[in-house]
Amino acid sequence: MGGSVGLKGTDGRLLLEAIRRGAKPVAPGRARRFLRRLLEYAQPGEVRVISANGVMGCLYLREAGLDPSTYECLDIPKSAETSREDTLDVARELLRGGVEMLVFVGGDGTARDVLEMCGTSVPVLGVPSGVKVYSSVFAVSPEAAAELVVDFCRGLTSIELGEVLDVNEEALQRDLMLVELRGRALTPVSHNLRVQTKELYSGGDLEGIARHFLDYIYKPGALYLLGPGSTVKHIAEKLGVEKTLLGFDAVVDGKLVGKDLTSEGIKSLLSRYGEVYVVLSVVGGQGYLIGRGNQQLTPEILKALGRDRLIVVSSKDKLLKLKYLLIDTGDPEVDKHLSGYYRIIVGYGEEYVVKALPASDTAHLREGTP
Repeated sequence: MGGSVGLKGTDGRLLLEAIRRGAKPVAPGRARRFLRRLLEYAQPGEVRVISANGVMGCLYLREAGLDPSTYECLDIPKSAETSREDTLDVARELLRGGVEMLVFVGGDGTARDVLEMCGTSVPVLGVPSGVKVYSSVFAVSPEAAAELVVDFCRGLTSIELGEVLDVNEEALQRDLMLVELRGRALTPVSHNLRVQTKELYSGGDLEGIARHFLDYIYKPGALYLLGPGSTVKHIAEKLGVEKTLLGFDAVVDGKLVGKDLTSEGIKSLLSRYGEVYVVLSVVGGQGYLIGRGNQQLTPEILKALGRDRLIVVSSKDKLLKLKYLLIDTGDPEVDKHLSGYYRIIVGYGEEYVVKALPASDTAHLREGTP
């Protein structure tokens, strides 16, 4: 929820700050996408659901038009204003109800809460919705989550232990990445539909990448939106500006014109500058180009920019472990528009060409090749 307004999560008091900044809930849209695909992919009566009440579940089941005979609603939560305690209570009741798999919509904070209640008693699967989605118990998209659920019911998945990670959000606000392993949970696996754990990389040819950018890419008078990550931060250092490690900063002619920008801040700059480029890196291990850690780039902003204005940099080590990149803006149509081959700067005079797929494109994900 907090990504578009420049926050790195919404645990604890940061939820109130996200609301104060005008952030809108992301989970409802993700839940609706999950249910639409579930209805398309499953045979009638193939999946039976026990769900939390109201805004934590059954509201969306009714909206989606699921057959009422195929789902059951708990009587919790009691209010539309929900909390961590409601997540724990719902998980406890679902276990008592004998569910074979627990599916949740959220990020690493929700995964941590589910792990606390479930342990390794049943497999769990996350529909990605949070700002922090570093754990390996998440599907790559809501559509992939729906297909994983059906594959599980058909006996077509294997079960593995996935890592549940959490990042200290107070430290994130100070540009510090402190990742903690909270435990491991059982989770289903099938045909590249589930993410890998985020990997933290150091090194790579940072100097060569930065020099290549300055010598061959950088244009006087153009606005550059510098995205998160240490590779991009090194470029900023070569430009002589102090970069926010985990946010978006804006630079024109070597001068900082925006720092730790929200989506509204980015839109304001787009209205003032004619030539705008975005410099992005790739999420190690998971392969996301857009949609993880850079949610300030809303679908509206990305449609206005177009894929030709995206400049991608990465270490070679990250790319060598990936078959393709993933795009998950929150709007599947925008994801399709941004998909295709990208030239990625990996050193001075060196580029790799890698294809980016929409995270909702389960057919290509299942094939395992772009």
